[in-house]
Amino acid sequence: MNLPNRITIFRLCVVPFVAIFILLGFYLTDSRFLIGNQTYSISIFYLIGGLLFIIGSLSDFLDGYLARKNNQVTDFGKFFDPIADKLLVNTVLILFAWTGMLPVWITLILILRDIFVDFIRMMLSKKQVTLAAGIWGKWKTVFQMFGLSLIFFISYKFFPQFEKYEYGWFNMVVQIPMFLAVIFSVYSGADYFIKAYPTLFKGQKNV
Repeated sequence: MNLPNRITIFRLCVVPFVAIFILLGFYLTDSRFLIGNQTYSISIFYLIGGLLFIIGSLSDFLDGYLARKNNQVTDFGKFFDPIADKLLVNTVLILFAWTGMLPVWITLILILRDIFVDFIRMMLSKKQVTLAAGIWGKWKTVFQMFGLSLIFFISYKFFPQFEKYEYGWFNMVVQIPMFLAVIFSVYSGADYFIKAYPTLFKGQKNV
């Protein structure tokens, strides 16, 4: 097994640990597990979970880069790389929404968009057509990864003066990257559908 595939497996293994640390950070708020002072304190579990998430996110870019650079693209990587990516991101999205660290509507839009695009890809594959992701989808991924990483360390819940204001100005500023991720997500999904439309509904094989 080559290095890119090993990195993909590593990312898959990271997912349950990130989930566990988010849950521990949410349920165990005892001062023994907090770092900081009266104005800002973060659970050691969120700190560890955030670092693991960042490492996992960076590994997503690394394995693809190495596979292309060293001509090590495999069927295993093509299949499991997107699965590992979605498991990592969607797990964090769902848990952040469940713990109140992220608005539920953001999680719904981002996950449903990916399901929609994956469905289109599946329909295109039946027609033996491959449509590459556009630049807007890549920007969505960048802002999504950055935004989720930021919440691990600067959630409004870590500031006593803001912890009761989920829709307060502080939380809105912190979540600007996630708002941008939603915008790029919707736009890229619509753009992908428009490009795929001729093949899906008019029987053309070139898009």
